[in-house]
Amino acid sequence: MNRMTRILNGMKNRGEKALVLYFPVGDPTVEDDADWAEKYFANGATVLEIGLPYRIPYLDGKVVTESMERVCARHSLDDVFGIIAKMRRRCPEQILQVMTYYGNIAYEGIEVFAQKCGEVGVDAVLAPDIPADQRGIVDEVFERHGLLNLRFASFHFPDEELEELKQAKGYIFLQAVDGATGVQGSVSPQIARNIQRMKRAGISVPIIPGFGIGTPEQAAAVLEMGADGVVVGSAVVNSLLERRGEQFIKQLRQAADRVLA
Repeated sequence: MNRMTRILNGMKNRGEKALVLYFPVGDPTVEDDADWAEKYFANGATVLEIGLPYRIPYLDGKVVTESMERVCARHSLDDVFGIIAKMRRRCPEQILQVMTYYGNIAYEGIEVFAQKCGEVGVDAVLAPDIPADQRGIVDEVFERHGLLNLRFASFHFPDEELEELKQAKGYIFLQAVDGATGVQGSVSPQIARNIQRMKRAGISVPIIPGFGIGTPEQAAAVLEMGADGVVVGSAVVNSLLERRGEQFIKQLRQAADRVLA
């Protein structure tokens, strides 16, 4: 069984909340990527969401976009796959997930991209902008290489998207704001409505909102809405840049565990 499926399903069955935390792989302002991968997990991360560099990250806000610009100026995609291989050697039992855009997949070719991910030990890939007519092909190719093709639920998803979400494996990334990533002042009640809508439709995989969740208090508020976990991106990158990354991750874990209790 895929590592992500096994671990996340076990946590869901026990009522434990997952932390999917973004890592700006290859960012020169963050020293020793593999070392930081270990620190993420040691302080409570469930999934290391590794952001692959992309020159037009239109779903990402200022913090992640600027980080990607630094990475693109320094590393190729193959460089980054080499870094991920080091992370896997240091973290053999933990979940490593890639977050990317379909442009990266199409540039490499679906088969080659999947092969490279599989070779370096990636468990799952989230590419929110995969064209609808390519999802089935990506599913098939990824499965051959032991990868999950994660599903992305938009903030105002239509009924036809709900049907597609029933095919999800691993977890569903639920967009928590009506726009790009970046820390927000509050969490939207629409998150709870979207979670309930998916559950009423019979979706049983973990539902994990992301975008705009920037504090432990906001993470707890989203979890109390019935989410199975939270994705935190820009706020984690900010914490790394401010040299308080471990402390912030630990605070997120503590907030998640209080909701469990």
